[in-house]
Amino acid sequence: MIEKTEVIIKWLLLNLADKVVTSKDIYLRNSIAKSSSLLGSIGKLYIQSSYNDGWVLYRSLIDRLVHIYYLCDNNLFQQFEDWTYIQKYEYINNVRADEKFKRVLNDPGFKTDRKESNKYRELKNKRTKWDKPNPRVVLKNKGLDFMYKFGYDIASMDTHPMATDGEEEFYKITGLEPNPYKKLNHEILLKNSILVSSLIYQVAFNNLDVRFRGLAYSFLEETRKYINSEPNEFDNKYVQLLKLAEERISLFE
Repeated sequence: MIEKTEVIIKWLLLNLADKVVTSKDIYLRNSIAKSSSLLGSIGKLYIQSSYNDGWVLYRSLIDRLVHIYYLCDNNLFQQFEDWTYIQKYEYINNVRADEKFKRVLNDPGFKTDRKESNKYRELKNKRTKWDKPNPRVVLKNKGLDFMYKFGYDIASMDTHPMATDGEEEFYKITGLEPNPYKKLNHEILLKNSILVSSLIYQVAFNNLDVRFRGLAYSFLEETRKYINSEPNEFDNKYVQLLKLAEERISLFE
C-alpha cells in the first residue's frame, strides 16, 4: 500500500511543481513530500524489524501534522518562514564564529552573502516572533486527543532515552532467546503512520491554492478504510488515478 501511495504522491508533486509560489503553498507542497518520505522510511524500518526506530519517525510525522494544523488555522506561514530563516542564519554564523570550526569558513554550505545578512537584520529588527505549537492542545482541538495520548506521547518514549532504551534492539542484534519482544505485533506502527500521513495530505489539499479533483480525496478516504480493515475501493481509486496520469489529465479542477 505504501508503495502505491508513493507513486500517486510523486505524480501529485510533479503536478504541483509549477503551481506554487507563496510561502503557504510552498510549505504545504513540501509537507506532502516530507510526509511521504517519512512514511516510506517507516515502511522500510518495519520490513527490517527496526520497530523502535520506526516509532521515532512516527513521532516526527505527528509533529508535522501538528504544525500543519497550527499554521493553517492561524495563518502563520510567513512568521514560520521568517523564524526559520533567522534560526538557520544564526546556526551558520555560530559555527563560523567558533574557533574550533574554522575549517567550515570555505565550505559553501556555511557561506553567507550581503543580501542574506541584510535580510537577517531586517527580520531581527522586526522582532519576528514564533510560538511553537503545543501538540496536546492542537490535537485535542481537532478531536484527536487520542493521537496525543496513544501516539505522540508513547512514541516519545522511543524518541527520548528511557531506562529500557535499546533492550529490544539487544535481542534483535544478538538473536538470544527467549526474546520477550518476539511476539509483539507492530502492525499498528504502519497503520498509524499511514493514517497520520493521509491527514497531512488532506490538510494540504484543503489549503493549497489549487482545487483537487474529488478523486484525490476519495483516494485518501479509501486509504483510511483499508487500514481499518473496512470494505474499500483503495485499489480501484489507485487505478483511476493512474489512468489520469497516463492520459495526462490534470489532477486539479
